[in-house]
Amino acid sequence: MAQYTFRDIEEFLLDDDFFQWARYGFSDNGFDIKFYKIQHPGCEEKIELAIAVIQNMKVVEDSKPVSEEYKMQSFARMMDRLQHESSQPVQLHKKTLPYRRVMAYVASVAALLFICLGTYYILSKSNLQKTTDVTANIIDSLGHSGQIQIILDGKQAVGLDKNNAEIRVGEDGTVTVDEQLVAVSRGEKISVNQIMVPYGKRSKIILPDGSLLWINSGSCISYASDFLENRKLNVQGEVYLDVRKDAKHPFVVKTNRLEVTVLGTSFNVTDYVKDTETAVVLVQGSVDVTVDNKEKKRLLPNQRLSKDNGAVKVNEVDVYNYICWKDDAMNFDGQRLSDVLKSLSRYYDTKIEISGSLKDEKYYGSLDLNCTLDEVLEAISLTTPLSITRRGDVIYIMP
Repeated sequence: MAQYTFRDIEEFLLDDDFFQWARYGFSDNGFDIKFYKIQHPGCEEKIELAIAVIQNMKVVEDSKPVSEEYKMQSFARMMDRLQHESSQPVQLHKKTLPYRRVMAYVASVAALLFICLGTYYILSKSNLQKTTDVTANIIDSLGHSGQIQIILDGKQAVGLDKNNAEIRVGEDGTVTVDEQLVAVSRGEKISVNQIMVPYGKRSKIILPDGSLLWINSGSCISYASDFLENRKLNVQGEVYLDVRKDAKHPFVVKTNRLEVTVLGTSFNVTDYVKDTETAVVLVQGSVDVTVDNKEKKRLLPNQRLSKDNGAVKVNEVDVYNYICWKDDAMNFDGQRLSDVLKSLSRYYDTKIEISGSLKDEKYYGSLDLNCTLDEVLEAISLTTPLSITRRGDVIYIMP
């Protein structure tokens, strides 16, 4: 594969109609990619490269047209990231960008897509299959990407840097972030869309039917483009849902080990691939929960169904302790300290190691997640004797 300089794709990046089509899936002037390629014979690889660069640019924070300077800065940031991630250095002073390296970077987004699509396929089968540790490790790796990823029609990707962004998915296929249009689904047939939130970030999502969804750190959801007629949502990780009532279209949430069916209600689902426990907490309404495609139980408000190491339990709980993460807080009522630190590790995207008898120490208290991780750990140390040591990117908790 040939190497291309920046000048080879500059004309495509600066073409407003091409940029709008590649970024948002439409053009005000009726852009036609097939005709465009005919107009530029022998440039198909360059055009595909330009599309990859545009689709991996950061979202512009205002509604003004994207400036030439911003495009150049975004391109430079991408080159800088490639330089750090590639085993071979990129020669920036020559403005040379190897096509293979850009596509390797874009492949990381494709890998995320593969995981979410795989989840959708697996969870849509009548016989739920367990996700392997290999898949869990890939998700764990992608979860540290730093950007919220929105993937439409199985290919169109948008990366968001902002934390706690409000994402609205419209009935017409439009996707807005904090009321700014960022993408339009251009699929002509039913396809799968995905939203992945990495460690260290959260997001609020308004689904096409008006249902509200809060998605926690290190979580992925997928849904079909005909969601209004087929209200099925596949989840890996943790989400809180406030489901819009629609008697004709039941709302179904599928995870690796659970299936939750509702008409209209509010509840929390937790099913991280690497955790032994999976759980559903009901805030209001009622839900039917099927565990491992076998055992079905109906939950009432203030009940929590959990499965851990094969045992299924239903308990009365204070539901706010399990949903307050969406309000940037964590409440604990006797949880093991190792589980508390696991939640904090996801929330702050920081590896935390705990040793000795502290793992089984019970923790009671509330934590304000608007504070820094150091401040939160210091608050824990006020009631639980422990020492905190930071070495590089890892925090060690010891007696």
